[in-house]
Amino acid sequence: MGQSNRQWIVAQASQSPGIGLERACFGQRDGAIPGPGVGQVLIRNGWFACDPMNHAWVKGLEARFSPIPVGGIMRGGVAGRVVESRHPDFAPGDAVTGFLDWADYTLSTGGVDYTGTPLQKLPADLSPASGLATLGMTGHCAWLGLFDIGRPRPGDTVVVSGAAGAIGTVAVQLARLAGCRVIGIAGGPRKCSFLLKELGIDAAIDYQRENVAERLRETCPSGIDVFFDNVGGVVLDTALTCLARGARVVVCGGISGYNSAAHGLTNHLMLAIQGATMAGFFYFDHVHRLAEINARLADLLRSGDLREVLDVAEGFDSVPDAALGQFQGKNLGKQLVRIAAI
Repeated sequence: MGQSNRQWIVAQASQSPGIGLERACFGQRDGAIPGPGVGQVLIRNGWFACDPMNHAWVKGLEARFSPIPVGGIMRGGVAGRVVESRHPDFAPGDAVTGFLDWADYTLSTGGVDYTGTPLQKLPADLSPASGLATLGMTGHCAWLGLFDIGRPRPGDTVVVSGAAGAIGTVAVQLARLAGCRVIGIAGGPRKCSFLLKELGIDAAIDYQRENVAERLRETCPSGIDVFFDNVGGVVLDTALTCLARGARVVVCGGISGYNSAAHGLTNHLMLAIQGATMAGFFYFDHVHRLAEINARLADLLRSGDLREVLDVAEGFDSVPDAALGQFQGKNLGKQLVRIAAI
């Protein structure tokens, strides 16, 4: 074990109104490797997860999380391996994941963290990276949004925005496995081609090059039964004009408005006209269901029915580019940073 513990810290608060995460927020420092106290585990981190929530960790999220103070260690999804343990439920060598410090090494009590999420022990036969993707917040959000709110039925038309992103690539596959006709909205021919050829969806709409309203009417002649939204803004507003009777709109994310002024909805009355519903969920309200959902998703991974789509940046110093790139649509699938072989 080395003597240094590199840490990503909040170097300064964002200087741009409405923006939580920008390059000037990222700073590095070296610290000592902590020793675990009674009831604690020391984790050697191997992977960081770049999520839209990185924006909220730095900016704060009203009524949910206070911002990380300037000089504080950045936090986020982390997968690592226990190297020392003074906790009865964890042993050296265990692969674990949680919302932890973005550092080479971090301590955990093994219990619930500041988000209310417990440290998760990962299946030995699956990659630790899966704990940040399919078996992490990404896969859980896809499952919760699709099945709890979307409630797809075989033959339904399901449209997913941000379909080539982390949650989107899981949601389109789950919808296809549920016997639905699946349309994905994504940015650029590379992503649309991947969705069609690699994930087997029925149609893809390139919002950068195509008229989304026209393509939705073309690909969903009977309307959208389930709209799983990761984008918000204009894309959501457009989809509301194409709903089927009794449609369900899932509000999972709104990445189009995280770093800019949000586009106000003008077509919300279509919910009433079509007898549709629109509902959202907050992931951290559902952490009591992690074991149940993980068991199902792990089985789908093992069987090969669900493909894990990872976009991996290499090295500790690649964190800022990877974290900021997700807000520019650069990632295909789940954006991870591998900082060490574990």
